Amino acid sequence: MARWKLGIAAAMVGVMGAVAGCSGDSGSSGESTLDVWFNDPGTELQPVIQKVMTDFEATHSNVKINLRFVGGADTHQNYLTAVAGGAPPCVAQLGNTWTPEFSSMGALEEADIKLDEAKSRFVGSMVDSATMDGKVYGYPYNVGNRAFVYRKDLLDKSGVQVPKTWDEVAVAAKKLNDDNKKDGIAGFGIMGGEIWQYVPLVWNWGGEIAVKEGDSWKATMNSPEAKAAFDWYAKLLTADKLSPPDSANWVAADGTKAFALGKVAMGIYASFQLKSMLAQSPDLKDKVGVVELPTGPGGNNDTFAGGSNLVVFKDCKYTDDARALVRHMAEPANVTGYTRGIGMLPASLAGIQEEQTSGSFADPLFKPFGDQAKHTRYVPADPSWGKVEGSGALVNAMQALMGGKSDLNSTMDKLNSEITEAFSK
Repeated sequence: MARWKLGIAAAMVGVMGAVAGCSGDSGSSGESTLDVWFNDPGTELQPVIQKVMTDFEATHSNVKINLRFVGGADTHQNYLTAVAGGAPPCVAQLGNTWTPEFSSMGALEEADIKLDEAKSRFVGSMVDSATMDGKVYGYPYNVGNRAFVYRKDLLDKSGVQVPKTWDEVAVAAKKLNDDNKKDGIAGFGIMGGEIWQYVPLVWNWGGEIAVKEGDSWKATMNSPEAKAAFDWYAKLLTADKLSPPDSANWVAADGTKAFALGKVAMGIYASFQLKSMLAQSPDLKDKVGVVELPTGPGGNNDTFAGGSNLVVFKDCKYTDDARALVRHMAEPANVTGYTRGIGMLPASLAGIQEEQTSGSFADPLFKPFGDQAKHTRYVPADPSWGKVEGSGALVNAMQALMGGKSDLNSTMDKLNSEITEAFSK
C-alpha cells in the first residue's frame, strides 16, 4: 500500500503543521519521514506526482513520504510561517523567483551539485535562479518561457513575412491591424498588466534590469536601452493603436483569451498558454505558427524563464534521504509526466531534447519553445525581487506610459528608484 499522506494546503501552516513537520521523529521502525510540499497541479496530475513518490519509496524501504499539495494566495506566507516555526517541509517545489529569498534567509541546504555541473545539465537561467554566491541551492525542475505566436492564415492573406526583429513586428502588426480592422482583429496582442511581455525587451534592446555592485543590486531601468524598450512597447498601443484601448490593463489570461477567440494576429505567449488556446479553439491548430522571439536592437532575443526548483530545507533531519529524493524527482522521466500535463518543459537539457525529439514538444508547433528556452535569462537574483513584482511598480510604469499620465524620463526614473529601494531593504 502506498505510504504518502495527501493534504491540500489551502490553510496557514499552524500548530498541526509544526507537529507533523520534517522535524518529527523517525518512528519505532527507524524510518526517515520526509514531508514534501508540491504545487498543486490539479486532480488529473496529482497521481503522476504521487507515483514518483511511491517509486522512490519502493527502492528506499527506510523512507516514508508525506506528500502535501500546496497552492493559493497564502502559499508564500505558509512557507515563511513554517520556516519561522522551525517546521518547513524537507523537500519542496519552490518557484524560481522565491528561491533566492529562501536561500538568502539561510533556510535552504546547499544542493549536492556544483555550479559547473548544474550549468551543463540544466537550462542556464534556471540554474541562475537557484544560485547564490556561487553555490547552488536547488535542482531546476521545470521551465516555462514565451515564444512568438502568430496567425499563419492572416499573415499569408496580407502578404506579411514572419517578423525576425521587433522593428519588423511593429511594421507587420500595423499592416495586419489595417487589413483586419473590420473584423475587429488586433495586429498585436498587447498586455499592459503582464510584465513578462515587456520587461525582457530591456535585454533585447541591450540593457539590464539591474547590475550587481559588490553585494547588492542597483536598478538600471532608467538607462537609454530600458527607456527605449518600454517606449517602444507603450507606443504599440498609444501611437500605433494595435490593440483595444483596454489592453493597457490586460493580464496574461486576457491576452490568451483574445487570441483563442481569433481577435489577435500576433503576440508573445507561453507554451502553456498556447495549449490553453488550442483547447478552447481546436480549429486554430492549422492556422497558428510559432517561432522564437524576434531579435531586438541589442542583438538578442532573450526572454524570462519561469519555473520551479526542487529544494531541501535546513530543518530537515534526514538531509541525505531528502537529497536522494530530489535527485529522483529531477530525473527527466520523472518530470515529463508533470510538464506534459501543464504544457511546460523539463528544466534539464536532456529532458528538453527528449521532449523535442519524441515528446509533447516534438510537434513543430511547440518545438520552438524548447529552442527559446536556451535563450532565456533570470531576473536579478536578489531576495527582494518578489517585492519588486508585488509592488506593481513595473506594471504601473508601463500603464502610466500607455495612459499618457507621465513622460518617459520621469516614469523610468521613478521606476528605477522604486526597484533600487526594494533591493536595499
